[in-house]
Amino acid sequence: MKKRLAIFFILILSNLVYSQTTKTVALVDEWAEVAQNAVREGTTVSIATGYDAILHINIALSTETAHTGTKIEIQISSTTSGDEAWTTLTSFIGPTGTANSEVTSGTETPGSTVIECASTTGYVADETRWIFFEHTTPANSELALLVSAVTNTSVTLQDGITNDQTAGTMFNIAQSYVINLPFSTNRVRIIYDNTFDVDGSTVHTHARISQVTVI
Repeated sequence: MKKRLAIFFILILSNLVYSQTTKTVALVDEWAEVAQNAVREGTTVSIATGYDAILHINIALSTETAHTGTKIEIQISSTTSGDEAWTTLTSFIGPTGTANSEVTSGTETPGSTVIECASTTGYVADETRWIFFEHTTPANSELALLVSAVTNTSVTLQDGITNDQTAGTMFNIAQSYVINLPFSTNRVRIIYDNTFDVDGSTVHTHARISQVTVI
């Protein structure tokens, strides 16, 4: 009986703590092109006062050149300032392949899920995959989840697009990654190293951070 009461009170306390947490999300790196054989240093973000933090990283190929990957390196710092304490938390390579680009042929307003295009080569009808919409204003670019396609007519997305993509360009190779950051981290930044493939593709990169800031 005592054990049951103890478990009951722990559950109540846990629920109260969880219900009072404050979560935030912020842009870290706006969509931007990283040229072949170039390196983009992401924004340094302080997470010294947070309790939990997750990076959300998006990257897409933005030419039709074969690509063996871009190195994405997550660096953390044990100090609140200076550059002498950066260390690599983790790094990985991606995405890979040869992208197919298609120009949208309809009026693709925010909220649209059916995107018209003259060709669906590379946009397979029976698989889901992230695709990238490159906008002439880089900040209006975005990823979307492809769920189906009608051959040489249109592609269908899981969710409506956020920005107007009329006469925009779609690319069919993109990835989204999630990285949990250690509680003891003071600062974090992302290094987008597009020198991994010496004759590969230009890429576009973007990142956000979500945090628990109050418990």
